[in-house]
Amino acid sequence: MSPQPNHRHHLIHITRRWSLERAIHLSLLSTALTSFDSVLFNTPAWAQTTAYEYDFNIPSGSLDSALAHFAKVTGITLSFSPDNARNQQSQGLQGRYSPDQALQRLLESSNLRATPQANGSFSLHPISDGSSNDSDMELSAIAVVEDQEHSGSYRAPQTAIGDKFNTPFLDQTQTSYSVTQQVLNDFAVENLEETIKFVPGITVGNNFGGTQDSLVKRGFGSGTDGGVLRDGIRTSRGRNFNSITTERVEVLKGPASLLYGMQEPGGVINVITKKPTYEWRATLGGQMIDEGGGSSYIDVSGPLGAGFAFRLIGQYRDEDYWRNFGVNRDKVIAPSLAFENDKLSFNLSYEYSDYSTVLDRGAFFYNGRHVGSRSRRLDEHWTRINGHRQYASTTLEYRFSPTSRLRFNYGWNEDSSADYQADPNSYNPSTGDLRRRFRSNPNFEKDRYYAALDWLNELNLLGMRHELTLGADHERHDESTDVFLQGPNQWGFFPDSPQYGNLHPVGSPNLSNSNQNSRVRMLSLYAKDNIHIGEHWILSLGLRHQRFRQRDGQGIPYQIGTNVNKSKNLPFAGIVYKINDQFSLYANYSESYKPNTITAGQPTEGGSEPEEGRQYEFGLRYDNGWLSGLITWYDIFKENIQVNENVGGQLVTRTVGEARSRGWEASLNGQLNEHWNLIANYAYTDAEISKDIPANRNNDMVNVARNVAGMFLSYDVSQNLVPGKLRIGGGARYVGKREGDVANTFELSSYTTYDAFVSWSMPHLIDKNARLQLNVDNLTDKHYFVSSGGTNNRVSWGPERIFSLSGSVDF
Repeated sequence: MSPQPNHRHHLIHITRRWSLERAIHLSLLSTALTSFDSVLFNTPAWAQTTAYEYDFNIPSGSLDSALAHFAKVTGITLSFSPDNARNQQSQGLQGRYSPDQALQRLLESSNLRATPQANGSFSLHPISDGSSNDSDMELSAIAVVEDQEHSGSYRAPQTAIGDKFNTPFLDQTQTSYSVTQQVLNDFAVENLEETIKFVPGITVGNNFGGTQDSLVKRGFGSGTDGGVLRDGIRTSRGRNFNSITTERVEVLKGPASLLYGMQEPGGVINVITKKPTYEWRATLGGQMIDEGGGSSYIDVSGPLGAGFAFRLIGQYRDEDYWRNFGVNRDKVIAPSLAFENDKLSFNLSYEYSDYSTVLDRGAFFYNGRHVGSRSRRLDEHWTRINGHRQYASTTLEYRFSPTSRLRFNYGWNEDSSADYQADPNSYNPSTGDLRRRFRSNPNFEKDRYYAALDWLNELNLLGMRHELTLGADHERHDESTDVFLQGPNQWGFFPDSPQYGNLHPVGSPNLSNSNQNSRVRMLSLYAKDNIHIGEHWILSLGLRHQRFRQRDGQGIPYQIGTNVNKSKNLPFAGIVYKINDQFSLYANYSESYKPNTITAGQPTEGGSEPEEGRQYEFGLRYDNGWLSGLITWYDIFKENIQVNENVGGQLVTRTVGEARSRGWEASLNGQLNEHWNLIANYAYTDAEISKDIPANRNNDMVNVARNVAGMFLSYDVSQNLVPGKLRIGGGARYVGKREGDVANTFELSSYTTYDAFVSWSMPHLIDKNARLQLNVDNLTDKHYFVSSGGTNNRVSWGPERIFSLSGSVDF
């Protein structure tokens, strides 16, 4: 017998005179579906649940059985009284229908009607005959409080990152992955580098001493590639993930320029933030780590009346760094406001973060081996980055009908920082002496503005169903530095017995590296149409016309490095063949186009031509309602790749001619039965330089592991020893060896790390839901290197074994 999904548990409160003490809720295992009103582009949940069709095979019989079958197929929550459905019959349902159409057919011979709710569920009401009694029995206010411990899954049945529509897993023409809220909670994910454990084949790139998101996808990517989105809006370089404000993370592999413009061909990562809810909820929580210090937060949300709802999240963190010195501090405040009625909805959100983060250059490699130890840093107590980040976005949507809507998105984000580096650049093996110098960008400004207007339609033409997106977007990207400070090279630091305090943060202007400016302006038109041909075929066609202007320069006196005005047509073609209800084949061709921007503190050789890429891909998908998985093969070609090299102790940026990446990925996510959740993934990536100077030709790309694999499990424990519920889990991730620089002069060895957790949920503690969780990262205390900065003097250590204890109380 096939395993069945684990159903959600709910506590229901009913207003007015209609008592539903015995009311039941039916739902699919996934926690994702009822929160899709806050997915990627903030589409209201009722519009999403009515916009997609499902294949139904419901036999005639009892109405309550038919409704249970409906909820299992769609994952949509139904609220109704068992007394209303008892002894009523349904004519059944065969064929493909949207949820509202299916419910209408199922309820035709009953005395019930279905009303969509703002959170994506449906409430079933007795049909009024006009009497006062019926009026009193209206279910006008239903508040659902979910038990989050069991409402989640490691599987997301649909995503919106590839189409701007919520597309069922088997219907997607591109490869996408989701890291659900349950995964983020179970493994206490703190940054995007931890998130990628659950996605095949992503490794860490040059993360600027642990202060920036830099992720290599299918062989390509960096901290400046614009590959991290926040609610669909490209973010400035830096850290763009906060566990307290994040709902889920979606990843689209391969070129994503059709809908997202200036991108690497490896893919994009979208951080989806939490939105206001129309049910009151409040959580107070905190975390402690064994290194010392911790964090605390509050999360409050609820309705304001007249269609409005709000959310307010605040956090304070003060944690000791895991190496021999350093402290990470930040303060976050994130208010948001939402409105929704039958035709119009909007969401307005803002987040401010004030941070002070350790900037740790890591290890220095000499003759292929690191000097010093993992526990003792090679820099100084003053090495860090201080600054603040801001994110603001709004989404306004008008619905002409359940299948046609106009959506406007606007977003702005900014990161203003000052960094202070103790930069090692040479080593004397005979004396064990390391040479260092002070470097600083005391005023680094990064801003991005984005606006998009989309018309999303579902229509029938010539007997075929179309999911049509027509849109235009505009993007503005600015980065600038002030005077770049650099001190003299200084010997006298010994990694084997370090003495700190001899190198001081004092320097003079480096004229050639000062006053760096990068300005990019982009304006595009795009269209994409998913055409459903018969029951089995989906043809997807798209085109983007992209124009951009780029102007880069640096130095005192100021010199222009890049000044281009270009346009490009970017086609997309994809096809899906649905073999049956559980399997589908898919293939696609896509292209990417992105300006190369200068890197602060580094001179660029001449100008910088844009990067261009293309990909061929085909794969097989599987989804049985509780487990979903895929196997895919791809081939990527890219030219004008920006890399860093150490030339005479000076880090220089240049572009190589061509590179290619090919490989395959496999993943399996979801529930094995009512107790077990699984994530399993593997990726083989063969990425090499195909055209460059002769010494580098056919070399492997930096930070790209040929083999990356992971497996993570969780188990809901059946027990009566303690009150509440226990959940345990853990897993392992293997990353193969990676090259440390373009010339392949040294490599980072392979490693395997293990993580584990145990959580205890107490739903009735002082009449509140409380939760405690213990996490252990790097359980075996493995010594390993997570990434290289492209040179032997910037190699990041992976963290040691870290224990963290977190707790929360819901009010």
